[in-house]
Amino acid sequence: MSPSSTAPRPMRADAARNRRALLDAALEAFKRAGVTASLDDIAKAADVGPGTLYRHFPTRDDLALAVIDDGLLALAELGEKLLTSTKPVAALTEWLEAFIAQAGLFDGLARTLVNPEAGDDTTCKRSKRAGAALLERAVAAGEVRDDIASEDLLDISAAIAWLGDQGGTHAQRARLLTLVLDGLRVPRR
Repeated sequence: MSPSSTAPRPMRADAARNRRALLDAALEAFKRAGVTASLDDIAKAADVGPGTLYRHFPTRDDLALAVIDDGLLALAELGEKLLTSTKPVAALTEWLEAFIAQAGLFDGLARTLVNPEAGDDTTCKRSKRAGAALLERAVAAGEVRDDIASEDLLDISAAIAWLGDQGGTHAQRARLLTLVLDGLRVPRR
């Protein structure tokens, strides 16, 4: 078999649009009703038929995992973009806010983000590497203490996200993140 025959065919433009619409509709439905949201309602919101949904995502788990993966990819890309910011602590804060929002999206997701499955190429690991790079940059700029490991900061952030599973409010999560970041800042003399 030649290499060209094993390469996946690119997705047609209409199929890519349908997939994007399904992911967006599923994200909104999952936010409202959890991952048990009606798949028929998701298909309607995406303006496609149920057959199109099942062609892209044969099972509910496939759809939920794709929504999570999509969010993690966006988180990784945000972190990579923020590396060019001239304000390292502001960039780290923005990324941590996005991490907490993503980790708090679904019940139990915060735990999964802290301990992703083995493998180096997952979007979860890519997003964690982006966060670690932002922390390293803030430390190198002398704005954040150098005695915190990125894993510890992500564990703390996941714990803040977990509050959403426990009925915590957005204001409470924002206040806790502010306390953590204030504790990390290098004191000005």
